[in-house]
Amino acid sequence: MAAMTSVLIRLYPRAWRQRYGEEMRELLASQPSSLRTFTDLVAGALDARLNPQHMPALPAGANEGVGTMMKALRCGAPAGVTIHDQWRSAAWMVGGSFVLTAFGILLKMRIGPNALSEALLYAAFPASLMLSLECTYLKRYSPAARTTMSIGGALFVIFIVWLSTLVANRI
Repeated sequence: MAAMTSVLIRLYPRAWRQRYGEEMRELLASQPSSLRTFTDLVAGALDARLNPQHMPALPAGANEGVGTMMKALRCGAPAGVTIHDQWRSAAWMVGGSFVLTAFGILLKMRIGPNALSEALLYAAFPASLMLSLECTYLKRYSPAARTTMSIGGALFVIFIVWLSTLVANRI
């Protein structure tokens, strides 16, 4: 896990690593690793790259900011998620599922059974769930990071399901 931690921390900008890197290593060493932690670290690195915060360099031995990262990573629920955000998230899930399913059906009717139309049908809900994260779980990140993670995640899900469907159809 230590090697994976070093790789994930290297995704962050140099100024961020200098300020929070050691604290992040300690925090990650004290927790069991999980998919959620991995995803959160990748999303945080993407956010730090897309939305850089210009931080003044700290003098050697300064303790300003110590504990900030620990507090941020220990919160269980996404901060600032309102009822309106939850309804938007639900609309993304229902609407996205409907649109992807309808597109998969239309594609299947137009060109016949094929791996892409099947993938769209199978991945409609998981891809829509990825899109809905923009309103809730990813809300604390910058708009650019939220958009990249949610759309990228949805496309990744569709791609994996499409590859799986291609393999299954060949067997």
